[in-house]
Amino acid sequence: MANNSEREEMLAFVAEKYYIEDKRQTDIAEMIGLTRSAVSRMLTEAREKGIVEIVVHHPFRYDRDLERELKKRLGLKNVSVVEFINQPNYDDLRKQLGKAASRLLGSLIKPGSQIGVAWGTTVQATIEAFETMPISGTKVVQLVGVLGSTRHAYSAQTLVERLAHKISGEGIYLYTPFIVENESTATSLLEDPSVEEAISIGRECDIALMGIGTTKPEYCSLYKGNHITKGELDTIRSASAVGDVCALYYEIDGALAKVDFHQRRIGSAFDDLQNIDTRLAVAGNPEKSEAILGAIRGGFINALVTDNLTAIRVLELDQE
Repeated sequence: MANNSEREEMLAFVAEKYYIEDKRQTDIAEMIGLTRSAVSRMLTEAREKGIVEIVVHHPFRYDRDLERELKKRLGLKNVSVVEFINQPNYDDLRKQLGKAASRLLGSLIKPGSQIGVAWGTTVQATIEAFETMPISGTKVVQLVGVLGSTRHAYSAQTLVERLAHKISGEGIYLYTPFIVENESTATSLLEDPSVEEAISIGRECDIALMGIGTTKPEYCSLYKGNHITKGELDTIRSASAVGDVCALYYEIDGALAKVDFHQRRIGSAFDDLQNIDTRLAVAGNPEKSEAILGAIRGGFINALVTDNLTAIRVLELDQE
């Protein structure tokens, strides 16, 4: 009968083959002349004796104090605040926010849920990080028209398709531009049966997944991506607009900005968005703080995933 030292050496051998060399339990069993069940028991024993230590390295931490403060001060129903020591670069920020948002979204989607999706790079990061898990009876609905003639990785049409695939849901699409030349064209398109049907289904959504845009030219993705002109952005800014959700522009106090841009827009109306139970936005960077605060005050969103540096600035702005 093997003594303790020999037993522990055997446990270490089995653990090394399984955890480091990625051997299957059946292969290890053949190597040492035991059954697969015996190998499984040995792996459990190796963990219990401390020969194997399993450490999970979380890619980020949450700031629970800021989450509570945002809920209390601004009335948000769901909040995740990812903690950073220093301001990360945008790509790292986007990925970390996407991971946090995918976890929150996964906890919100239930069988039969209908999820409305807008565009945005953080929305894209959320769907990229979302683990594939079929959820019965779900629909994924495009909330606003397409950004242009080409399919962008962060456009609503592409994102609806990806999320629908991941949850085995039905995709509902808006095959129209998000902005057209004039109000009469918009009115005509909104009366098209297929467009009307998609927007009608959008009204029945339980969850909306959206980004938040800013009107600051250096950070405005619609302008930087050539989806709106500098003249259009200047007109929007002159109406005191600080940000947008689904191309609906608003002021810092949350009031809908008075711009004719809205009459040329194709997508879910403001009232329709407000009737969605959970309106989740994924947005970070202190430069977007005014846009985030305006979106909360105006009821464009009622759930938020952001970073701690941005959350602090949003609270400061609210106090000011």
